[in-house]
Amino acid sequence: MVICDKCQTSISVDAKFCGQCGDPVTEADQPRSAAAVPGVESAQITFGTSTSSSFERALLLCSKVPTYETSGEGKSLQHSVTLPLTEVDLITSLFDLVGSWKSSRMIISGMPATKKDLTYGCLGCYKNRQRSYKPENYCHGESAHEANIWGCKRLGMPINEWGGGWLEYGAFNSAGIWHFDKKRIRHELQNGVGENEKCPAFDKAQVLETIDRLPDTIDPKTDSRWTYKTSYEETNGDYKEVAVGIRPIMSKANYYVLNSHKPAWEASEQSTESAATSTFSQSANDQHGVPSGAASAGTSRGKVVAIAIVVFLLLLWLVK
Repeated sequence: MVICDKCQTSISVDAKFCGQCGDPVTEADQPRSAAAVPGVESAQITFGTSTSSSFERALLLCSKVPTYETSGEGKSLQHSVTLPLTEVDLITSLFDLVGSWKSSRMIISGMPATKKDLTYGCLGCYKNRQRSYKPENYCHGESAHEANIWGCKRLGMPINEWGGGWLEYGAFNSAGIWHFDKKRIRHELQNGVGENEKCPAFDKAQVLETIDRLPDTIDPKTDSRWTYKTSYEETNGDYKEVAVGIRPIMSKANYYVLNSHKPAWEASEQSTESAATSTFSQSANDQHGVPSGAASAGTSRGKVVAIAIVVFLLLLWLVK
């Protein structure tokens, strides 16, 4: 990216005119500062002399970066530039120019890298973040299926309004209080940390701190941020609504987000239906203290379901 010398707007490296004021792109338009950013990994691109038509363009880009340097002489002359990964657009533009040459190479975090590393994975996600309407909320998910409290949707652990996923890591006690298996949650999160640490927006410390902020236990009867996830089970010929887990109240789930920019997640209309009541019954099969019944309120609906099944089977028998 370069900065327009007329209106100070960011301009794509390959653009010929400023998208804001229409001023032609010239040498007066300087790249954003490419100084090292504390805590952010860098990419180093090196290349030799080339007869390619893009060689002069590559030199022009490099000459405006403070870290540009050369080494060697004659045919052994090497050009090198180091850029923080926050400048992934500029890195991509430069590598597009020189990446196909035999003399070129790119090193990210001490390891050889390719154009794929800039386009896909966490760096590709970071580029999309920078172009999003609200970059500060992007990592927490802008849609319901990506909503997460960790600050990175690529970790693959969203907080789903219907429960499931990591929200199932735990168990109820006999009083209907949910106990999170935070050891397993931490394990699953750390599996995804390594492949996303290169992202300039990724904050590993925040991810781990969020686990600590998550309560060890949740009582949906008293905690307004949670409710029961329920299902219907047949018991002695009757169907009852029983608690099988917990699910979040999406409008309140951002309570667990640590950064100052709180995303606003809205629940679907279906999920706003009233949850099961908090009266739990203990069945003979509850060997591990898992609550088996939500309330007698589910009984009447269970009877309707049972009658419907009987009618269906009767019609099926008549057809035969």
